[in-house]
Amino acid sequence: MDEQPETFWWKIWGRPRRTFAWLTILSLLGWIGSSVFINRAHRGADWNDLGSGLAIAAFFVVFIFLMMGLVLSLIPRTRLWAGWILRRWFFCLAVFLTLVALFYVEENWRGWRALDRVNRELEARGIVLDWDKFIPPAVPDNQNVFKAPQMQEWFVGRGPDKLTELLQNPKNFPIWGSARTIDSEADARAYLAWSDQLQPQFTMIRDALKRPCSRMDGDYSNMLTVPIPNFVAIRDLARTLAQRTHCYLLLHDPDKALAELTFIHDLRHFMDCRPTGKPMTLVAAMINVAVAGLYADVIGDGFRTHAWQEAQLVELQKELSEVHLMIPVAAALETEPAATTRSLQILPIHEVIHALGAQGNLLPFPRGWILQNIAHAVPFFYAGTEAFNVEQERVSPSSLNDSRKRLEKFLERRTPFKIYAALLIPNISKAAQTTTRNQNTINEAFIACALERYRIANGSYPDSLDALAPQFIEKLPHDIINGGPLKYRKTENSFVLYSVGWNETDDGGIQDIKNPENGDWVWSYSAK
Repeated sequence: MDEQPETFWWKIWGRPRRTFAWLTILSLLGWIGSSVFINRAHRGADWNDLGSGLAIAAFFVVFIFLMMGLVLSLIPRTRLWAGWILRRWFFCLAVFLTLVALFYVEENWRGWRALDRVNRELEARGIVLDWDKFIPPAVPDNQNVFKAPQMQEWFVGRGPDKLTELLQNPKNFPIWGSARTIDSEADARAYLAWSDQLQPQFTMIRDALKRPCSRMDGDYSNMLTVPIPNFVAIRDLARTLAQRTHCYLLLHDPDKALAELTFIHDLRHFMDCRPTGKPMTLVAAMINVAVAGLYADVIGDGFRTHAWQEAQLVELQKELSEVHLMIPVAAALETEPAATTRSLQILPIHEVIHALGAQGNLLPFPRGWILQNIAHAVPFFYAGTEAFNVEQERVSPSSLNDSRKRLEKFLERRTPFKIYAALLIPNISKAAQTTTRNQNTINEAFIACALERYRIANGSYPDSLDALAPQFIEKLPHDIINGGPLKYRKTENSFVLYSVGWNETDDGGIQDIKNPENGDWVWSYSAK
């Protein structure tokens, strides 16, 4: 009888010893190779890559099972079993891979469908989730702040740079905001002498800030590569200028103090993204909020000793009237979801997993799960924009609190479609509260300037804020929380000025310094 030709499958199934031997060797090499490669790739890393650990473990488990099959194929009595197992392994493997492929296709389809549904719902509300709409156009180099010498190097990116190294205070000088302060004229002169060495850098920055546009160089293709202002450099520069202002006030030179204050006010130009205001990232918006808060704090420093005179107070009122912190923050809360959506749509899945944190290295899950997380997270981004009324300069704390409670309830049940939503959504309530508080301080400083001008002209503060108009103030700012007038009462030698605060309750001008959610928000700079 003619022998049947040995087919490819017969060579595999009919010779299980050879097949199991080769597969065992390959799995062993995969186990050793993955261990060596991953250990070298992650050498010095301070985090535990669970995905890499699972890869090594998978190779090891496969090696153990193949070893068992090899042993069965070497024993004559169990060799037929090995061939039977081998035939069914190939069939089971094909079925398993088919099911995995179908699972990924189905989950990705569900993810895109969920995101498309959210897009249509937002478009019906007039909200754009297209990142291309937020990419800033090019501006002429000679009009761009960041094209002036050193500006891109000093004020774009993260971490310290050469400017921050120059701004580091000597140990004998406190930084602005620390418990220790400069209280004597001798120390004030010494600090000014030290910081005067930075005048060449100050001049370069002042000249750059005169340019009308502010577009940072960088890759705007997705959120992870969008350039952001260097908070460290801006913070250290603002603190140095604040301390210089304080020193000039101690030396009874309010004109020079005003010049330093104006410099702090103009630093906000680094974050305003003129002329379009796009893309306004939440990082840039909150740096702007922080600088404005420090600016108001330094203005208040001059009220304690009646250091400001009429000329400076008029100029300060003009500058304070230009500060509207809600506009960039509201713009940022519209930008962030579009940027996040674009990034998580176009980045390779392993980069997405890495960007979301070490917990994401557990499994190579479908991109559809990421899209589902985006679809669930995006509506919560707009809680801030819904609570902000930019045109009326109003904020609704109750609306933000309700949104926070809905988010907490939403995240109670952890599913693959929600697990990253908490990582994607910023702390909008905290950002809104800080923005509102600092804008309230700006408004109180604006009124305080008018009150001080009234005192200079009349010898005492007025009995009510209505007496300030129209000579010292054209229109009184309202309380951002409830839209009513700010609370005011005259004391023996000073005054009390406050907002009802985040709890929306008039507590009689009593503030809770430790917890700004309680108590009133009080202008804290009473005259000595």
